[in-house]
Amino acid sequence: MSDQAERAARETGRQARRIADSRWFEATARAGYVGSGIVHLLIGYLVVLLGLGDASSGSETDQSGALQQLAAVPGGIVLLWAVAVGTAALTLRLLLEAVVGGRSDSARGWAARGKDVGKAVAYGAVSYSAASFALGAGRSSSGSSRSAAAQALATPGGVFLLLAVAAVAIGIGVGLVVIGCRRSFRKHIVRPPHHLDRPVTVLAVVGYVGKGFAVAVVGVLVAVAALRNDPEQATGLDAAFDAVHRLPGGTVLLVAMGVGFLAYGVWSFFRARFARL
Repeated sequence: MSDQAERAARETGRQARRIADSRWFEATARAGYVGSGIVHLLIGYLVVLLGLGDASSGSETDQSGALQQLAAVPGGIVLLWAVAVGTAALTLRLLLEAVVGGRSDSARGWAARGKDVGKAVAYGAVSYSAASFALGAGRSSSGSSRSAAAQALATPGGVFLLLAVAAVAIGIGVGLVVIGCRRSFRKHIVRPPHHLDRPVTVLAVVGYVGKGFAVAVVGVLVAVAALRNDPEQATGLDAAFDAVHRLPGGTVLLVAMGVGFLAYGVWSFFRARFARL
């Protein structure tokens, strides 16, 4: 029976690998990077507007705000479904890579699997949010964050749970900055043609550093919420951008972060073309 189970597992792995390597699945997964790029471009646009003092739209400067803006444009529902489907395919691709990617059982192999799962969770969240807004059921991400923080703080050990979440967010933010500064993103793409190599590299560096700084600020806010026992502090990117805006010289920092998200959005389009899948 164990031999049959093992053979069945190997066959399932081969079928999953065949699906992951199919041309149509690869094309759909690449579309996921395009969808992610659209969301980052919209976030960057809203952040730059906030930095320049134009917050008249009232939109949140985070993922939910970007998707809300996308839903409001002509044909926005179609675009939302395209984002949802593309990022869902990329999520499945990353999960398949984590499970049947042929990596070794070394610590490095398991770390690579963990990264794939983490990326799958991130893209899965974008897919879910885009589908929710397409169906008219989208919600404010900052409101959801406050609700989750309140529930966590109401449970025994909730402070430590939020501190752990804060540490993870800060770690992810620092990791993104390191990826940008060390240019380690290059190992995930095919080297672009010579005339595109430098522009793509600059976009990626600026994008990773800007996004990483924003995510780290979110982690700091969550830590503050835990230490002050105040769930109102535990919000997402929207509150992080507001916090930066209130700092001395915050306008310059905020515009720089917005430019970082814009750069990451354009980088995502190039990544869709040159990614190693």
